[in-house]
Amino acid sequence: MNTNSDQLEKILRKAPHLAAPPGLLNRLKADIDLPKSRQSEPAQNHSPSLFKRWLPALSVAVWFLACLVILAVQSNTLTRLRFENAVARAAAEGQQLAQIAPSGGELARLRADAEEIQKLRAEIAQLTEQLNELQNLRAENQRLRAEAATAKTAAAAPTQDFFAMAAQKQENTACINNLKQIGLGARMWANDNKDAMPTSFDEMGNYLPNKAVFFCPASGGTVQYEIVSPGAPETDPAVVYARCPKHNNVVLCDGSGQILGNIHKLVVRPDGKTVIGR
Repeated sequence: MNTNSDQLEKILRKAPHLAAPPGLLNRLKADIDLPKSRQSEPAQNHSPSLFKRWLPALSVAVWFLACLVILAVQSNTLTRLRFENAVARAAAEGQQLAQIAPSGGELARLRADAEEIQKLRAEIAQLTEQLNELQNLRAENQRLRAEAATAKTAAAAPTQDFFAMAAQKQENTACINNLKQIGLGARMWANDNKDAMPTSFDEMGNYLPNKAVFFCPASGGTVQYEIVSPGAPETDPAVVYARCPKHNNVVLCDGSGQILGNIHKLVVRPDGKTVIGR
């Protein structure tokens, strides 16, 4: 195997040297076709431009600005919606109040009705008082008619005994004296008790130790005087404090005695106090 190789090598070494055809080198060079783009492409500068370097930062800034604009728009929209909601709520409440509250004309009518009611109440009170006075006048008229009839009958009767009239006058005088003592004792008691007259004879016992003054002397100590205005104020002199059931004599809160006889009668005022009527 080695022998054949050596022989073959020797044969090749002894082979003639062939000369290259003329112009082969030029033809080979001409056959070489290099890309023109690479041959004509100038040397490029691979450093990035200023816009490309700031592009990421600008993108972030634009994104952040867009977020701010969106937030501002949303806030503005939310504020506007809240304002519209508040306006709508106020309008609804105003409408409810307008429905509940009376209108101006109705309010004026209600006030006029209230004033009319007050006037009617005043008129009713006045009419009631006039009715009471009318009833008193009617009773007084009846009493006067009865007295006139009695006087007419008495005029036809014989003249009364002079001594009987004198005795009657003496009884009235003694009765009036007792009533005046009662009025004096009651006034002294009232001075110590807030100007209010006593409600019973027992309360003024310390001021009138003689209990006989509480009885009419003409009755022999059996007819007691009546307190017709217990607790009456001492400052109202027209009020009748006590009276004699037998002679119709009275003592007023000012301590004065009055002989009423058959001409006058006692009248009760609306406040419950008794006065002398006409």
